Amino acid sequence: MRPTPVRAALIALGCLLCGTVQAASLQISPVIVNLANGQSTATIEVKNRGDAPTAIQVRPYLWTQVGDEDTLTPTQEIILSPPIFTIPPGASQTLRLLLRGTAEAGRERSYRLLLDEVPAADIRNQAQLTLRVSLPVIVASALSAPPALQWRAERGPGGKIALTAINLGPVYDRVSAIGVTLADNSHPKVIPSGNNPYVLPGAQRHWLVQTRDGALAGPLHLSVTTRAGESQQTLAAP
Repeated sequence: MRPTPVRAALIALGCLLCGTVQAASLQISPVIVNLANGQSTATIEVKNRGDAPTAIQVRPYLWTQVGDEDTLTPTQEIILSPPIFTIPPGASQTLRLLLRGTAEAGRERSYRLLLDEVPAADIRNQAQLTLRVSLPVIVASALSAPPALQWRAERGPGGKIALTAINLGPVYDRVSAIGVTLADNSHPKVIPSGNNPYVLPGAQRHWLVQTRDGALAGPLHLSVTTRAGESQQTLAAP
């Protein structure tokens, strides 16, 4: 039976820029797993900084994007050891990853690992907020190429102004900051439509520009910070 895709996780750690993250009582490093072309193994360190044992289940998913949504589909292309473990207070667990197969020619492969806290058996009938962490796993292709985002301004739902970024390159990009300056030298707020700043190869993402009544006179001056650094460009008014 074909696996049913699930939507993006509650916490997308790939949105962060640091090399280590703390979520509740867990400390996880790294926050993104990058596998070079030909590399098939990696390790992730999970530390319990709390005062009680924490049980964790880890599952791998193929990561794709449709519109502004991330789609996660169960996969057997990644083997995790151990898939379920309990970490005593103050202790660490090394999670080992084994990749099957190779990347497509000229395009990287994208996955996510979901780390879910398993509720304690003695509180199954009680309300409990459990932790879910989502880690990106990027497998490089044989060809080295930079990201290639193409930007345009267009009218979105209700006549609102939307910025669209299309990734024409073979590798992912990450948009960490966007600034817009209008012809009247105002700086409207820019709201992302997606849940994280990644734009996978062949995918696109949208941001809404909060102008008064959707009015716009003249071009938009765009300042964008991505993996490649900060860039400036001017977009024609939609």
